[in-house]
Amino acid sequence: MPGKRLDEEERQLIAQFLWDGLGYSEIGRRLQRPASTIQREVVRNGGHNNYRPGAAHRAASERAMRRMPDVDDLDVDEEAYSFDRSPGQVKEFHLRLVGVFRQTGLTRTAARILAEIFMTDKGSLSATELVLRLSVSPGTISRSTTYLEELDLLRSERDGKRMRYFLDDDLWYRAWLSSAERNSVWAHTALEGSEIFGLDTPVGARLKDMGQFFAFVVVDMEATRQKWLDFFEKKKRARGDA
Repeated sequence: MPGKRLDEEERQLIAQFLWDGLGYSEIGRRLQRPASTIQREVVRNGGHNNYRPGAAHRAASERAMRRMPDVDDLDVDEEAYSFDRSPGQVKEFHLRLVGVFRQTGLTRTAARILAEIFMTDKGSLSATELVLRLSVSPGTISRSTTYLEELDLLRSERDGKRMRYFLDDDLWYRAWLSSAERNSVWAHTALEGSEIFGLDTPVGARLKDMGQFFAFVVVDMEATRQKWLDFFEKKKRARGDA
């Protein structure tokens, strides 16, 4: 971790540790950072008694923006400039999309990353581009993209020295499939629990209702999955014929 910029979560922890009365060395140990890094961060942002993590993070983001990479490090999305789009409507939709993603349980940064890539015509962004667009540290991007990949919402490929993140055509199908598998686990676990507690007991009856509900959902989702596979195959064949 040494050498990477502090992220917003680490700054929140620094503020909490300062409030708890911890010294720079102990804070550095807990965050796996040099004590000098913690001391420099606190001193340059108000000192021990006036450190504000939000203001400190905004100041760091502004400094990072002033040290923008060379243009050659970025990819220009030429397609984005070939469409007649209203900047106001695009911005409003972007906020709505982030909100929708957050309602599904995604963290704020993960939702913003997914929205940024969705709204790029080429369907991919490099780690550097994400850092600049979101004004967050590379470490924050790395953690959030790893989280999205674990959810099967994103895939990554190395593009020279950079990591690039993509959306797959079957993105939602794979995410939905993961959800179906979780529902199946819920169903089996609840039904097993109902047998253990006894079907004639309040707990057993409650678990049985829960298990039957999720079992019904699983059956319904399986039927939907087959319909989608049939539709997707027809769609691929139509593209090939074209």
